[in-house]
Amino acid sequence: MSEAVKRYLFSGHAIGAAARFHRLDKLENLDHVIPTLGTSVLPTTGGVSKSQVSNYCFQVDQPRKRSLLSVRRIETTAEGRDRGDKYVTEGEVDIDSLAVVEKLHIELIKVHLLSTRDAGNEEPSVSTKGNQIEGVRLGAVTAKITLDEEPLCAAGTKERLGEFYRNQPAKYRRKHSWRFNTPPEAAEITDDRGYCKYSLVREIKLYGPEKAKREITVDGYTIIWKGFGRIILGEVLVKGHERKLSMVRLAMGSDAGGDGSLGEGQTNGQVSS
Repeated sequence: MSEAVKRYLFSGHAIGAAARFHRLDKLENLDHVIPTLGTSVLPTTGGVSKSQVSNYCFQVDQPRKRSLLSVRRIETTAEGRDRGDKYVTEGEVDIDSLAVVEKLHIELIKVHLLSTRDAGNEEPSVSTKGNQIEGVRLGAVTAKITLDEEPLCAAGTKERLGEFYRNQPAKYRRKHSWRFNTPPEAAEITDDRGYCKYSLVREIKLYGPEKAKREITVDGYTIIWKGFGRIILGEVLVKGHERKLSMVRLAMGSDAGGDGSLGEGQTNGQVSS
């Protein structure tokens, strides 16, 4: 019997936007599914996957005519490269001018993840060319989102993320514990059913008329907007060697009920036994 040859199994994707609505105003039990836009997914052998969407608009007529999601342009790329001495997995998302239920407007979303695993090394390293959320408008209010990518680049695995957080000074943990969903006095990052969860968001500032701002609150890396719902920003899930970044996650629950994802990237990979 010949000796089995080990090979690297690539895993990664880049996704532009997707949403589902189960309620519009007083109409319940709906199933308006906006198909996933801009999907690039790698086969286990690696290679390149690309997708592009232009001038997309999903409209409904009942209970009133409106657009549930519109976007000017989405481009995504997922690429897996075997360099001989290393394996590289890269995911990228670019979104221009997106609107949800004609209320939430985002001018720019960028996602970039690069995972490199040297041959013979069990653990990957992670880097990025930069992630962005720009031009966020909630009616008359503008939200400025400041990101901090240090945890992303410092930890390629769940174990290394735990070490990164544990090795920070107590002052850092007290200041940033909300980003890691962990009590400020704890030195160990909280485990949530096998995942560690944190956000790239360092700060959210709101600008606009005071009356309009009173309808909006900021809770950690989540914006809660009366009349729309919850907007979760820059969330990263880490489990083992897997990293999944969602730049904007929607939990809508007011005049439109449903959920959505805007700008998502995932990288992973392993050697077959």
